[in-house]
Amino acid sequence: MSDRITEKTVHSAVIALGYFDSVHVGHRAVINRAGELAEKLSANLAVFTFSGNLRAAINGGEEKFVYNAAEREEILRSLGAKEVIFAPADRTFLDTDKRDFLAGLCEKYNAAGFACGKDYRFGKGGEGNAEYLKEYAAQRGLAAVIADTVLLGGEKVSTTGIKALLAAGDVRAANVRLGSPFFIGGKVLSGRKVGRKLGFPTVNILPEKDKQPLKEGVYAGFSVIDGKRLPAIINYGARPTYGLSGVVAEAHLIGYEGDLYGKYIRIYFTGYMRGIKKFACEEELMRQLESDRTEVLSGKYD
Repeated sequence: MSDRITEKTVHSAVIALGYFDSVHVGHRAVINRAGELAEKLSANLAVFTFSGNLRAAINGGEEKFVYNAAEREEILRSLGAKEVIFAPADRTFLDTDKRDFLAGLCEKYNAAGFACGKDYRFGKGGEGNAEYLKEYAAQRGLAAVIADTVLLGGEKVSTTGIKALLAAGDVRAANVRLGSPFFIGGKVLSGRKVGRKLGFPTVNILPEKDKQPLKEGVYAGFSVIDGKRLPAIINYGARPTYGLSGVVAEAHLIGYEGDLYGKYIRIYFTGYMRGIKKFACEEELMRQLESDRTEVLSGKYD
């Protein structure tokens, strides 16, 4: 198993187990418990996850992701992970016996303990569970902690639920469950510069094809440029006033003056404002954008 996981080594680690595909508040509860245990044992915090799309590998169908592997690693490290262990989301690895899976982690990462959620499953056929993990750890003299399921509004927080909220445009509810604002990252594309002519210059990002889509519409949000948080009006989707139907995240960064073409930036979404509309003329569009800017700056979506 050791050659099937990221070739890195940590010395004495508490390993948080999970997919952590959206690093939502339920996932963060597991990581927090693992971090507390790591501190108690003077060990490093490591997080086990998958580099590929686990849900697609299991279900055999198309599955969008909330965050890609690189984005998840960055978030996980911001939560205190010293090591992020990436396993391949393929049938060979998924068919690993539950005991061999844990034994491989113990051997390669010198595990001092583990943490997982109550509903965590692992090993071939999902035969391993939280109770088995506790038994295995006890047999080897290791620590194991099980995080409680996180509920919001009486419902379990899940990536599936978050995807449904994003698809419905309810980014405010999605963000509460994620624990931080949903974002799209990418290189700024060279645009038509129409916004600049209207007094509302924009940056354009093409969402990754496997990224979970939002409901098309106009959103409030922000971007961080050179360490400065800039509020934004974001058109996510088509631009019918100009006859453009492709899905693009086009954002006016309020107060920014400069050239970002070719640079990697992130656009964060904080609230749905309105649907996309085809305007009769550019003057009508400008009046709407001025109204949108006032609404964003009101703090309503902060």
